[in-house]
Amino acid sequence: MTLKEFTENYIEHNSLVRVLYKEKGGHRIVLNDWNDVDMDHQIVKGKGLYAAYVNHKVLGVTSIVVRGPYSEAINIVIEEIPLHILREKKLQTIL
Repeated sequence: MTLKEFTENYIEHNSLVRVLYKEKGGHRIVLNDWNDVDMDHQIVKGKGLYAAYVNHKVLGVTSIVVRGPYSEAINIVIEEIPLHILREKKLQTIL
């Protein structure tokens, strides 16, 4: 299931979302800062901070203690697609 589908079907409206990659021993943020969160409806619309990731496969949901703003955000773990594969897929859709 993609990030967009998962968010639309399983995340309550008006929820803050943070997106992570899975890595050995834990997780890492997709964007540059733990404070980079977006509203669920932005993801569903394919807009906002995580617009580029709406078609990535969801691997799960995790709880991570984050101090500071947005500690209540829902942490969704997605697959990491290497940049060269993303480029190839984009070129195929254009051609």
